[in-house]
Amino acid sequence: MIEAKDLSFSYKNSDPILNQLSFKVEEGHFLALLGNNGAGKSTLLKCLNGILPLKQGVVFADGQDIRQMKRRQIARTMAYVEQSSDVSRLTVYDVVLMGRKPYITVGLTNEDTAIVERALNRLKLQDFALRYVDELSGGELQKVIIARALAQCPRIMLLDEPVSNLDLFNQHEVMRISQELAQKDGITVIVVIHDLNLALRYCDRFLIVSDGEIYDYGDEDVITHEMLSHVYKVDAQVTRFQGHKIVIIN
Repeated sequence: MIEAKDLSFSYKNSDPILNQLSFKVEEGHFLALLGNNGAGKSTLLKCLNGILPLKQGVVFADGQDIRQMKRRQIARTMAYVEQSSDVSRLTVYDVVLMGRKPYITVGLTNEDTAIVERALNRLKLQDFALRYVDELSGGELQKVIIARALAQCPRIMLLDEPVSNLDLFNQHEVMRISQELAQKDGITVIVVIHDLNLALRYCDRFLIVSDGEIYDYGDEDVITHEMLSHVYKVDAQVTRFQGHKIVIIN
């Protein structure tokens, strides 16, 4: 579970980017963080795990105030997958092993290697373990980065636009995996995403940010014609197809 209370953030000598945001996401939910470009979505993710210092407010991760937690503690609780990852010329195994860094004090343990192997198997990457990541496709690399995050054994996973550069198949694959981590593992997953139909297909909670404030928060009922007009400035229909809510731009 992650809870934000009255979060505000601004860069030095700039107008507020986030202003008094409060919300809670329970364990096992998959939250889509929505809004137009510049709304503050990626900034919010970095504030949630303490990468960016808040101007005011507090974040609780599984009931703990992150201001009272060391970086190692935060990394054991929350995994953050950024938009782009510089992993240079490492093998898939080595990259996933990096997820154990918050736990390693002297050397690797049998538990560390077992967790890495489970993460590789979970993402169906066992046959790629000795491949170099700079030889992988975009979709394969993204799954490696998620496996690295999974190796942290987090209770909360923050994903910043994980599907933005992927083809259609891999977009759905990454979202399906993320949904499974929430539903089957009880991880609280938050994803910044622009594709509303992907979000509606896989997520069960939606936080809509507009001009640094929360426009609406809830289940799929918050995705409405009025919201799309106000936040995204588009004329769109919201309907259903084969049991799924979808957005169609007029």
